[in-house]
Amino acid sequence: MPQTQDTADHADLQQWLRELTEREMPAFASTTQLISHAAGGDDRSATELAELILQDVSMTTRVLRMANSIVYNPGRNAISTVSRAIVVLGFEAVGSICMSIKVIDAMREGTYGEEVLHQLAQAFHAAAQARALAERRRDRSPEEVFIATLLHHLGQMVFWSFVDVIDPSAVRRLRQARKKHGADETGAQRDALGFAFDDLTSALNQEWHLSPLLEQTLNDSKGEHPRVHNVVLGRELAHTAEHGWDTPEMRKALERAAESLYLPLEQVKRMVQETSAEAAENMIKLGAGKAGHLIPQPGGATAANIDTGDADTGGQRQFLEPDPALQLRVLRELSQVLMEKEVNVTLLFDMVLEGIYRGIGMDRTLFALLSPDRKSVRAKHTLGWDRSTLAEAFHFRLGTSTVNAIDQVVASGEPLWVPQPRPPELSPLLSSEFENICGETAFFLMPLLVRGQPIGLFYADRRPSRRDLDEATFTDFKLFVQQAALGLSYLKGRG
Repeated sequence: MPQTQDTADHADLQQWLRELTEREMPAFASTTQLISHAAGGDDRSATELAELILQDVSMTTRVLRMANSIVYNPGRNAISTVSRAIVVLGFEAVGSICMSIKVIDAMREGTYGEEVLHQLAQAFHAAAQARALAERRRDRSPEEVFIATLLHHLGQMVFWSFVDVIDPSAVRRLRQARKKHGADETGAQRDALGFAFDDLTSALNQEWHLSPLLEQTLNDSKGEHPRVHNVVLGRELAHTAEHGWDTPEMRKALERAAESLYLPLEQVKRMVQETSAEAAENMIKLGAGKAGHLIPQPGGATAANIDTGDADTGGQRQFLEPDPALQLRVLRELSQVLMEKEVNVTLLFDMVLEGIYRGIGMDRTLFALLSPDRKSVRAKHTLGWDRSTLAEAFHFRLGTSTVNAIDQVVASGEPLWVPQPRPPELSPLLSSEFENICGETAFFLMPLLVRGQPIGLFYADRRPSRRDLDEATFTDFKLFVQQAALGLSYLKGRG
């Protein structure tokens, strides 16, 4: 887009795109692409999404808090694992929760913190209203509508978050242009910046492959397509509510919503006001309490003071401590899963690994599968630190001239705990390839037996943190592997 003389020496659209992608928001770009790419919803996609969430303790906490909220889980059936949450809530619902968390974490208050919080509040309020409308209209994917509406504000949010480091004079220029253009906000933006916020949103959406529906919405500002209409009307309701719930403008917006839904005005008004309250509470649960309290409530009320526990938004990786209560909950949920009519074997393994990782407090854990000819073993599922590196390295030939730890546990059917320092009798079992995985740390290894025959094995260690392993931890590890074995045996018996 051509620039005026006033903006020629300042950051243009391509510079903003480059700065955000390469310097300011690379983690957001890569993670949201993973969420989008994993949206196939099959077993592999669900496992990939669970692994993505479990890399971040803060995200794990917030996803599970949302999974147990009345909005997503009205029956209040306790969900203790991310793997189970994806199955119960659905892939798209958990994906939209993750996208919400990444948006919150990516924004920084900086110099213009009040504006950033305002944009976050308006974006989440609009997204919640659009999703509620889509649900009433039996849209095929209300969560897709939610994400498209949330990201519709992406240009505004990143502008106010990063303008002080990318183009410090832009705010001054924008304020001057607003005086000249009056109500023409888009004209003011293009005059001052050389582009409009929607142009930045569109460029980021295309660069990061975020939402096809968002691009459709940006190209259909009047909302003539039914799905786009949900986005446009959701944004209108959120924006109008900021000026009061009893204004003529709000009544007109509610009338348009009622006409769209073929429902009485008063019923739609209650729905919109309830959605506003839910949006505020959800923002608080997601770790954005400041923004959540900015979502306007009827009668000037504020969002409930919800206990957010440890739902920090720092996104820092942490070493997990043993959690006996969580272990019991996961084991109970495993039993419930086996009682269901259709049991997903991938879910079973994912829950066992999550119980070992989060419940026992291991740094890394994996399940490796024996090849059909039983001559090799390769990692199938991994969780924890350096999981990609661990998965790539965990591939061994069996039955060679040199017997190793894996040969021993497969042949004996018994678990193995290799402590540190190494006892002399165990040193010969650790090949250089295996030492590359475990290093100078203790680890657990246990075969998965189904009707007495090994089909794979579980491995767990605390190499990244170099924390000790003890007898109690080994007992807990064995219990989870035994549950996996019992579950598979039970399923074979049912089949």
